[in-house]
Amino acid sequence: MATMGARARKPIATVRASVIKLRKDGERVVGRVRRDAEALIDRSRSEVLKEVRDLERRFLKALHGATEERVTRLEKRIAKLEEAVAAMQKPASSVAV
Repeated sequence: MATMGARARKPIATVRASVIKLRKDGERVVGRVRRDAEALIDRSRSEVLKEVRDLERRFLKALHGATEERVTRLEKRIAKLEEAVAAMQKPASSVAV
């Protein structure tokens, strides 16, 4: 019977240690969120607007890059199609002659 009590205490101790670890991690996360929120509140309106403009500029630049990539891909596909059409027309014109 003594071993049953020792077995029961071991899982409880493990659970207790896990709860303590989770609590510490949670407190760390809350502290980090609190510091970030305070820093956000302390920033001036011009700083926030500057950061928003920077994000907008980077987004538009990325979007423009994606558009250029698509145009390049489409140009290559059109060139291949034109070559295929030209290749199909060559045998037809030589048979007609």
